[in-house]
Amino acid sequence: MSSEAKKPNYTQLTDAQLQWPHWVYQWICIQLIHIYVSLFYTLRIHGRENKPKEWKPCVVACNHISSLDPPLVSVALDYMPISYMAKLELFEKPLLRLYNWLMSSFAVNREKLEISTVKTAMKVLKHGKWSLGIFPEGTRKKDGTEDGGGAKKGVAYFAKMGKVPVLPLAMVHSVQANGRKRIDIQIGKLIPPEDDIDAFTEKIQKTIQAMADETRSKL
Repeated sequence: MSSEAKKPNYTQLTDAQLQWPHWVYQWICIQLIHIYVSLFYTLRIHGRENKPKEWKPCVVACNHISSLDPPLVSVALDYMPISYMAKLELFEKPLLRLYNWLMSSFAVNREKLEISTVKTAMKVLKHGKWSLGIFPEGTRKKDGTEDGGGAKKGVAYFAKMGKVPVLPLAMVHSVQANGRKRIDIQIGKLIPPEDDIDAFTEKIQKTIQAMADETRSKL
């Protein structure tokens, strides 16, 4: 009797995906996307003085507007190695699955947080060099405003469990007077972990929203 083939678990990362060759693969993917963005967008990065000076683990949190957000966050942070949480659906098509493998991204089930996802997130933070990238709204919002359902608690939870700070970023998309699309990224200051998950989640989300509002007001 033939046994059913075991389905791959995209919520996990192999040890090899957190080694330096995969940082090179990630760097190549990000460079290619950066070239594309440079051709069609004006990219502006603010708050570079807040960028961590060393590659130490943190939870990188940003509002979510487009599929370009993960690589552009990495560009803003000078290509520091970040393993991003990506929705499970992005692993269903071969090309996207390859991209996420090269980027050392792993899947999260938005309907139900699986223990394997939690273990992978902690594996990333315990590695010593890689940071964890999460978009706490859980879905893309075109205008960058706060989701009515509130932020997901994963950012605060993983920061607390990993005993690492949160690095907030705000992404703002706009159109210039000449019709060219523009992307502004604001890097905030590191926020130390807190024990109260609910209060910490609210603090993170309010920080990101305030940065987005401030950036938008200056355009």
